[in-house]
Amino acid sequence: MSLGLASEFGAARARAPERRRRFDELPVSPRLEVRPALHGELPELARILQELIPGLIAPFSSFSAIHSYSNSIYTIRNRCSIAGCFACLHLNSRGLNGLLDGSLSMVEPQRSCLAESGARVEAIYAWAWAIRPPTNGIRAMGNFMAWLQRPEFCEAELYARPMTDKGFGFVAQNLNTRPVESGVRGRGLWVSTRFR
Repeated sequence: MSLGLASEFGAARARAPERRRRFDELPVSPRLEVRPALHGELPELARILQELIPGLIAPFSSFSAIHSYSNSIYTIRNRCSIAGCFACLHLNSRGLNGLLDGSLSMVEPQRSCLAESGARVEAIYAWAWAIRPPTNGIRAMGNFMAWLQRPEFCEAELYARPMTDKGFGFVAQNLNTRPVESGVRGRGLWVSTRFR
């Protein structure tokens, strides 16, 4: 995958929020479904990511293996078809430490750093996110956050490394986000504190 969040939020010229909001306050859209991917959807989701995110470098085998272990690749569906993908890393405490100290591989993350499906998740890393227009990424994010109300995610904060202007704008526009590290042009790792 990419080296971090490379989302195309608002690709359909979504209206900018009138006020800054926490991710957990984003509304749920009845027109979208966001859920863990079915195994048969993974090839199409990988194609969407490759189509919309330049420079993807993780092999499909890594993408598939991560989902098989941690169920962390999410399908975004509109009423007719698959519209996008939230590819996440559900990290355990070792994975969170690796993310923070830079030792976690972004190409082929080590299984020992991932939370197994159903286990408590310490952090959620936005590995690679992309949505085809005209689907609205902010609405999809509201549905994703509703999914994260489940007990295994209740303490997990969201981490992202925005790689596009739209991704950076989306992260910076939400309350309770703060930079963890500075990067090139100030675009390093960010965290969104939840439920505080």
